[in-house]
Amino acid sequence: MKTVYFAYGSNMNLGQMADRCPGSVIGPLARLEGWSYFINGRGYAGIEERPGGFVLGCLWTLDEGHVASLDRYEGVSGNYYSKETLELEELEGARRVSALVYLSVDRRHGVPTPRYQGVVVSGAREIGLPADYLALLESWADGPPCDA
Repeated sequence: MKTVYFAYGSNMNLGQMADRCPGSVIGPLARLEGWSYFINGRGYAGIEERPGGFVLGCLWTLDEGHVASLDRYEGVSGNYYSKETLELEELEGARRVSALVYLSVDRRHGVPTPRYQGVVVSGAREIGLPADYLALLESWADGPPCDA
């Protein structure tokens, strides 16, 4: 069974996903309305509900083994991330899609390590996210930006 997965943090990075989920297939860019990006208290990407906000990322097609691998990496059994299926919109063509999304259980805002921040931003560049959204991701390098 195939699963559509929405990546908004380090799993936008093509090399990282090739290591974590060999054979996974990258799909189109997508937008999740009513949410915003943040770095959690442990220094990793999360998203939180925010009226008027949005999160950009990419869709991946995964098999069951890939999902099991991501569950381990995301720490689902350790209660670091939970999983939900959310409705998104593809950027090209505006097609609605249901996708698996990992949500940070830690809702505190924090600071990423320079290495992790680099993986997120380089992945966002690789998949072609817009410059203004790259700037938003980059604004978290030293912790929460003023408007977070």
